[in-house]
Amino acid sequence: MVERVKSGVEGLDRLVQGGFLKGDVVLLAGNTGSGKTIFSVEFIYRGATKYKEKGIFATFEEDASTLKRNMLSLGYDLEKLERKGMIKVLDLEAIKGSGMSANIDFILNALRQMNAKRLVIDSLTAFLSACQEKFEYRMLMHLFYKILKKLSCTTLMTCSVPTGLNTLGLGIEEFIADSVISLETMVLNGQLKTRFLIRKMRGTDHSRKYHEVVIDKKGLKIVPFSMM
Repeated sequence: MVERVKSGVEGLDRLVQGGFLKGDVVLLAGNTGSGKTIFSVEFIYRGATKYKEKGIFATFEEDASTLKRNMLSLGYDLEKLERKGMIKVLDLEAIKGSGMSANIDFILNALRQMNAKRLVIDSLTAFLSACQEKFEYRMLMHLFYKILKKLSCTTLMTCSVPTGLNTLGLGIEEFIADSVISLETMVLNGQLKTRFLIRKMRGTDHSRKYHEVVIDKKGLKIVPFSMM
């Protein structure tokens, strides 16, 4: 029987047959301000608090203390979960310049030490920028992908989409991902809105419609109705 991992994101799991396939790598693409980091924190936070699954949040976009401060204002107490040993925030910003291979080893060691079953890399775009040669990061990412599969670690990697472009990040992310979902900001009736779309999800009969994303003091949720 196919084993699925509940995302913990309100409104998402009903769109993907109950959750992500266990051990899959999910790419979350979006432009600036679309909510990629909040979505990713929701995945780790709810995994720990609702489903008792340990998680690693590897941040490359902002330092760990800033991330914790910003998320606390939305009700996510990451520091408390770290003290309980349920999550660990890895500050990849602090070891920039160490190279992609060293970053991968750093993450894998943390996963094994905690026996974590959820991983977030925020963002893959910055993560890959630590490697100068395209052929090298292709090889390393394929190796990383295979190891994550063996560890049965369900992984969410964020990817920045430049405004006005349809390409995702550095161009190889879609190739190594089992699933690709996107968050897109748009102006609708004079208001800035965010919409959600599942672009692909292997082995899953998923929604193919746009859905609105709402972020409030209770976190992030995907509303039932679809957006045009």
